[in-house]
Amino acid sequence: MANSQFDLLRLTATEAARLLDERKTTSVELVKAYLAQINAHNHSGLKVNALISVAPADLLLATAKKLDQERSSGRSRSSLHGIPFVCKDVFVTHPSLGLPTTAGAPCFQTAVAKRTSPVIEHLLGMGMILIGKANMTEFCGLKTPDHTAGWSPTRGQTQRPFVFGELEEDEKTIGHSSPGGSSSGSASAVAAGFVPLSIGTEVCNSIVTPASRAGLYALKCSNGAVNENGCFGFSKHLDCIGGMAKSVEDLVVLTSTLMQRESPFDLGNRLCEGFRVAFTELGGWIWPESACSWPGETLEETKNHYAEAASKLKSLGSQVTKNVDLTAPWAEFEMDDKSIFTEISRQSFCKDVSKMSIADYESVFDFVNERLPAFINEFDTCEVRSLADIVAYNEQNKDICMPRGHEGQTDLTNLVEAPRDGTNQKAMLAEMRRRGRLALDAVLEDHDVVVPSQMALFPCMQLQQVCGMVPPLQVPGWEIYPAESAYIYAKSTASNMHYAVRIAIGMCTRE
Repeated sequence: MANSQFDLLRLTATEAARLLDERKTTSVELVKAYLAQINAHNHSGLKVNALISVAPADLLLATAKKLDQERSSGRSRSSLHGIPFVCKDVFVTHPSLGLPTTAGAPCFQTAVAKRTSPVIEHLLGMGMILIGKANMTEFCGLKTPDHTAGWSPTRGQTQRPFVFGELEEDEKTIGHSSPGGSSSGSASAVAAGFVPLSIGTEVCNSIVTPASRAGLYALKCSNGAVNENGCFGFSKHLDCIGGMAKSVEDLVVLTSTLMQRESPFDLGNRLCEGFRVAFTELGGWIWPESACSWPGETLEETKNHYAEAASKLKSLGSQVTKNVDLTAPWAEFEMDDKSIFTEISRQSFCKDVSKMSIADYESVFDFVNERLPAFINEFDTCEVRSLADIVAYNEQNKDICMPRGHEGQTDLTNLVEAPRDGTNQKAMLAEMRRRGRLALDAVLEDHDVVVPSQMALFPCMQLQQVCGMVPPLQVPGWEIYPAESAYIYAKSTASNMHYAVRIAIGMCTRE
């Protein structure tokens, strides 16, 4: 770690805010410390490659000084006043912030944004300091079926902070060295001590999986819960925004701020007393070897810790139901004699409309006709003005845009030729959500409030997250294997999110 008066690897936003309130430090000192850590290990040192861009130091220090002056005069804007953060490089930022917006793609590197996206503008208005933009999977993974999690031609491969060295050759989807998903830079930046808080985006696991790989807490807010204007994404019906942090307390404050709540979620005093919590049966939901290796005794140890989490909650007063059965996605998720789960799980977009899944069709129409044009329109000047322009730009700049090991842009070229008739869009979207909610709601209603589950549940939960709009809360794993974690799912209501967060605290409380 770079020389600092702070332990930046462990310092939380809550602790930093306390130091600021007690006049034991200043935002200027915090910014200097974080910049030193970034300079030491972003592109040098451990080469985490978590950030695509960092705002000019003089600009950041001037902002921090102004916020310190406001605090000194009794004008603190929020509990996050003077706290640094980074956001995934999908949110447009005005040139005055000194940060370009690229979505990980070279074709946007010279683009000049008209404004700062509303959600980032709101965080800045609350007194937060945007230090930089996080690395990501280019176009959030919408370029080629063989994309590598956390890689972009603008900044290279995001590294998982808990693993020394580079991404292993032929690494599996969620293998030991993989950072986990398109919001990898946001997760690695917090874990590496570059900032205490970060913002990412997700359709399916792009926030929660990178957070699990980085040992963080994360919450994917429900679709529409956070303003998504001015943000690159796939579909207005599927894209979600969420935060990552080192503590539950930090995540509570960040999520409350993102959702523009008048007051933070109330954690209460009783923590988990009286809650009814269901734990799924693990047997059928372990990550397959094709996606993840389980070195040594990690699988058995993970199962043991999962059981310990249930015991912990019971000791804190929760009513725990174990071995709850969840409907396998391939059992009842069918439409027109096709498995919705299998179709939605495919990573590429088809040219043949007869072979497209309902999720593919909905996203294609939304992305091609609405999301991408809206994103491009956020710029005053830009080298590309359409999807066809992007494909042509990549072909003309292959050495930069499609280097060895990252060749191709199959998804983009297929999208250029994709059907653009949105006649069935609403019906397909409604069916997606109905199926997703149907599968998980029965369990939530039978056992009440939340369903914590281990990462092994990804195959089932990814469908219910996307289609059922169920917000997952990611809880860090245990000491044995930082990849392991628990996911907590709750119906999308404010009261249930209170309970989910309090259960997260209970699961991670040490004796």
